[in-house]
Amino acid sequence: MINKKVDIVLPNRIGDIILTLPAMLCLKQLDAKFASDDIAYRMLTHVPMIRILDALNLFNVSQINIYLKIKSWINPAEKVFFLSTTNKNLGFHAKTTYGLQTINKKLLRYSVNMPYLLYPEPSSGMPQELVIFLRDELHFTKFAIKHFGLCLELGYTVEQIRKTFQFDSSSLSFDDNLFDCTPPIAEDYLVFCMEAASGRKKHNSDRRWKEEHFIDLAEKAHKEYGLIIAFMGLNDQPELPDKPYFKDFRGKLDLTQGAQLLHYSRGYVGNDTGPLHLANLLKKRSIGMYFREVAVTDYYPVFPSLNKVFYKPEHPEEIYSALDELIRNSGSREIR
Repeated sequence: MINKKVDIVLPNRIGDIILTLPAMLCLKQLDAKFASDDIAYRMLTHVPMIRILDALNLFNVSQINIYLKIKSWINPAEKVFFLSTTNKNLGFHAKTTYGLQTINKKLLRYSVNMPYLLYPEPSSGMPQELVIFLRDELHFTKFAIKHFGLCLELGYTVEQIRKTFQFDSSSLSFDDNLFDCTPPIAEDYLVFCMEAASGRKKHNSDRRWKEEHFIDLAEKAHKEYGLIIAFMGLNDQPELPDKPYFKDFRGKLDLTQGAQLLHYSRGYVGNDTGPLHLANLLKKRSIGMYFREVAVTDYYPVFPSLNKVFYKPEHPEEIYSALDELIRNSGSREIR
């Protein structure tokens, strides 16, 4: 019989959510080894990616909405952990709330402050032994590491984490039913995303490589390897060249359909943004264009060996050899 409910509210961006998943997997492994069966964990998200998270078989997943917030007052969880401090969480209730107090969010107050979420600041209190294990042995980013503070808050020790947590290239695998669909393109194809920062044209525009450079790489991939190029994103601008081998899916797919598009592809080429992290989670080889040093050092994907990083590339020719390598190593697509 379940006596306690524990809710975990995930961050508000696709990439940030994906970077919390190693900590979620660690918690699941710890719970299976040490905890009794009277605790029910649930992941909550503002981002509409329920089916994607469900297919990972970590914990139950629910979308945060007004109904869920009202229900949290009628039947509150024992604990709720807010992994980001945002006004979107206002109105969600639990008997004990955990989160990071910030002076610019005066309306958000928690029963328990979570300084672990300040890592890598020294005031976070993150144990150095745990940092060395996660950073040096498992190669997680600073952003991913700080969410393991959740396991510490729940009473697990560094020793328990080090002896229990297993993570390798086969971790975070999806149920096959997520991809039980007709591939969106019959031929082999690469996915390109020319956006960054949720498709907004002006905000964070410094994170975007020039569109004409992406078009150059797309033309090369088709000319030399015969690949179709599928463009994804939220914004249908700029207009693509009128070529039969360019397929425009921008603004036409939800996140589940985007995952299915990536799953059947040969790989991903694009800016440092949510779809890159999603492609990486799907174990797809990728080429990422980065324009902020902190993104390279603190926010790289959970399977970094699959992602080729280019920091402030100026010309498409700089990417040619990496594009050739990606395509050669991706193999032809298998369709069930």
